Amino acid sequence: MSQKTPHPGNMYAGERDNVAALKAAYPHQFNGPYVSFSWPDGWHHLVEEACAVLDRVDPDSRWVQIKEKYGGLRLYHAGGPLRFDFHTRAGFHSFSVKRDDGPSQPPDLLDLIHSLEETSLETCSLCGGAHGPGREITVGGWIITACETCEPLIRAHRALPYGER
Repeated sequence: MSQKTPHPGNMYAGERDNVAALKAAYPHQFNGPYVSFSWPDGWHHLVEEACAVLDRVDPDSRWVQIKEKYGGLRLYHAGGPLRFDFHTRAGFHSFSVKRDDGPSQPPDLLDLIHSLEETSLETCSLCGGAHGPGREITVGGWIITACETCEPLIRAHRALPYGER
């Protein structure tokens, strides 16, 4: 049985392979209870960097959730700060609240996570910046970070009926 060729605008075409590669490289970071692991292909290099740093600065920690939200990467690790993200007419807002019930977090890890999340807001979620910087676009109510080259591909993919994506 042949596998269907993914649409060129599918930001998640490599998702299964990307998650599997990181689970193989960092099995201890992806075990235990979790919510989900799903990020656009263009941000895979950012998630790889987060895994390498987590392995170095807090080798006993693990990821609880890695995802895209409001056009940006979200990295949640066990014992990390509580996060509140919301979008209003005035823009996107994110707040972190330090947890008192867990171990203290290495400051360089928290700084790196914040930096990678900020970088994702300017990194195309499809090409990873190979075609230029990303910027916020809205497609069918979803906020996506895309470069000028990839935007029409993403829009064409999102215009397909759900079962054909």
